[in-house]
Amino acid sequence: MNIALRTITGDNFYAICQLEVAPHQTSHIDSNAISLAEANFMASPWYRAIYVKEQPIGFILVNVDSQSNRLSLWRFMLDKNYQKQGFGRQAITLLYQELRQEFGTIDLFTSVVRDEKGPKRFYLSCGFVETGTLVEGREIELVFSLDSNFTNAD
Repeated sequence: MNIALRTITGDNFYAICQLEVAPHQTSHIDSNAISLAEANFMASPWYRAIYVKEQPIGFILVNVDSQSNRLSLWRFMLDKNYQKQGFGRQAITLLYQELRQEFGTIDLFTSVVRDEKGPKRFYLSCGFVETGTLVEGREIELVFSLDSNFTNAD
């Protein structure tokens, strides 16, 4: 596997902020700069840069709510030049492994807009399932159980 999740530091911060999704995806996700700013206001953010060898290609932000024992995937992005090459699934698999190792067997939640061009199909193919809950009345909530077998995300 060529993918690695790395800590974001002063040395790679700017490169992470320069990553962009495809133009048709910009309405579905905030920029990495905005996401990193939001992380400053979370009680317990967990975020990493996605790398292929020495090249940053994406960003992950998870909100850790220790009171409710809930992990929420707030941001998952791959630069437009690295999509549809299998890197997303590899990064999700690494994310599952790291979260499971660090937090144990709790669930990872996310939500997606109801739009055919949105990421719902990708998340479902990585093992997430719909919970039946609408978030803020407009986003579909998905969950992945970190104690399940996540080999389907390979």
